[in-house]
Amino acid sequence: MRHKLSGMIKIYYRYFYILFFAIIIFASTGKTFAQDIRLTATVDQNVLTINDQLKLTVTVYGTQDTAPPAFPNIDGFTLLFGPQISAQTRILNGDVSVSKGYTYVLQPTAKGRFTIGPSTVEYQGNIYSSDPITVEVVEITRSPASQTPDFEKLVFVELSTDKLEPYIYEQVVLSFKFYFQKGLPVSDIDYAAPATKNFMEEKLGDQRQYEEIRDGIIYNVLELRTALFPMVSGELTISPAKVTCNLIIRQRKDRRNTSPDSIFDDAFFDDFFSREQKRYPIERSTRSIHLTVKPLPEHGKPGDFKGAVGTYHMEVSTRAQQVKVGDPITLSMSVYGEGNIQTISEPVLILNNERDFKLYPAESHTQITNREELIRGRKMFSKVIEPQTTDVKFTPAIVFSFFDPRTGQYKTITKEPMPIIVEAGEQEVPIQLTFSSDKTLLLKQQPRILTHDILPIMTNISSLQEQGNRVYKNPFVIACLSIPSIAVIASFVITKNKERLQTDTGYARKKRAHAAVKRRLEGAQSILCQNRPAEFYSCLSKAVSDYLADKLNIPPASASEDRVGALLRQRGVGDDTIAEVSRCLIDLDHRRFSKEGGTEGERAHFLRLAEGLITKLEKQL
Repeated sequence: MRHKLSGMIKIYYRYFYILFFAIIIFASTGKTFAQDIRLTATVDQNVLTINDQLKLTVTVYGTQDTAPPAFPNIDGFTLLFGPQISAQTRILNGDVSVSKGYTYVLQPTAKGRFTIGPSTVEYQGNIYSSDPITVEVVEITRSPASQTPDFEKLVFVELSTDKLEPYIYEQVVLSFKFYFQKGLPVSDIDYAAPATKNFMEEKLGDQRQYEEIRDGIIYNVLELRTALFPMVSGELTISPAKVTCNLIIRQRKDRRNTSPDSIFDDAFFDDFFSREQKRYPIERSTRSIHLTVKPLPEHGKPGDFKGAVGTYHMEVSTRAQQVKVGDPITLSMSVYGEGNIQTISEPVLILNNERDFKLYPAESHTQITNREELIRGRKMFSKVIEPQTTDVKFTPAIVFSFFDPRTGQYKTITKEPMPIIVEAGEQEVPIQLTFSSDKTLLLKQQPRILTHDILPIMTNISSLQEQGNRVYKNPFVIACLSIPSIAVIASFVITKNKERLQTDTGYARKKRAHAAVKRRLEGAQSILCQNRPAEFYSCLSKAVSDYLADKLNIPPASASEDRVGALLRQRGVGDDTIAEVSRCLIDLDHRRFSKEGGTEGERAHFLRLAEGLITKLEKQL
């Protein structure tokens, strides 16, 4: 009896838990349904003639458990029929959204400009209202057969930025929106992006698609977003964006002779039985955008500032805690946040004594972590340092300075030195290059004869005499016999070279660098006299930077002045040539983004300078 009672208690507990979780689920579902309650009113057109009909839809979002919304106050229209009720439930990624729509068909009774008042609905003690809609009823100027839609209301485009007065290097979000009325068939969309001269560009996310209500009409919206980074200060202009497409419009029947009470005047029957379609080519352009780019302030600029603009943080770590003199220590420095991650420079090491450490160029790696709203990412630097004395107790302090455009101030992140233990290294045995004066030691170093051998006795004396011309000594015969060997060796070398070109990327880039830069310089030569300075300097700068990147086997984006100089110095290139490379890169970068392109003679001078620099580097690399 006791066992049966305990079993029943367990069953009751099980049912209790099931009921408890069911109540929680239904409560959360009801909460999901009830959240974000709103009421909207939309029309299928806001400019129509006296013979047209207007479709008004009042939609409750967030719940389906309400009374029908109050019919709005409307002047200049009569109600033909309605409402037609439609309910919709969507489940997307676990989120439940519900709506309920009420559609009315109205007939205009007079010409003029009328306002459809707000509709209201009450739910759980709260009153929700829709926005009023302005509708215009006009005269019939053309026959319905020749009447064309108002394309300005059907399709339009917009171009905007999130700020109009950014700082130089600050991130600016450029948004292009293509609006077309919901349900309107659009095909063959061709988008021409605006010209963004003097900006660096980064794509933001994928194309967005959503709905938006404008003047009571629901539009489908296609949005493209781009992150721009102005590279010069002053007045900059973003040119208009353009889009072309085709609209497929169904031709409506003439309803002048039909009765207003006829059910066949319903737009459904009109759309269903009207099979004739017409294609209208559409072209839309946005307005240009004018930005005032502010220079960075000089007041408060840190000495170690290298041009980083945005909002950043920094992390520093190292695994080495106990090393010997001359052993490498790798500092891992990571800068992350919002901004132009690609152009972030290496943080600065603060040395108390320059003789304490030997420093090597840092290797960097960039990772873009988010492209949806803004460009966010992380740039990692691996810096190798070698302690030179046992007196070193700490790694160098590390600082990174940037300009925060949100506050309009410079900020500096400082990471304190990390403790390390440096021990004395093993003593190296010197190599003796002179003879010792100790005769005993000298005798020990003398080579010993391990065995003796008997030279053969020459018995054929005639073999020492001239035997006459031999065939194998004929130069022609020797040349003929050498051809197969030379061909085999050449084929082997060529095959190995091709295999290496296919497998060794660095070797292939180095071998093809000179031919590639010659083609790029020829391209710059071809546009030298065409009065296109920006394109000329851009082509010349890309030629030099890509050549250096190929020769040094680094990504083109990493061919910065500091890194190229360090790598050239490691390859044994002279300091004078390195200084010329640095000046050339700086001058070309400045000319590329400068408003003044200079004269044709100046451009020819820069072309000769680049050609001479390439010749010097070919001899030294």
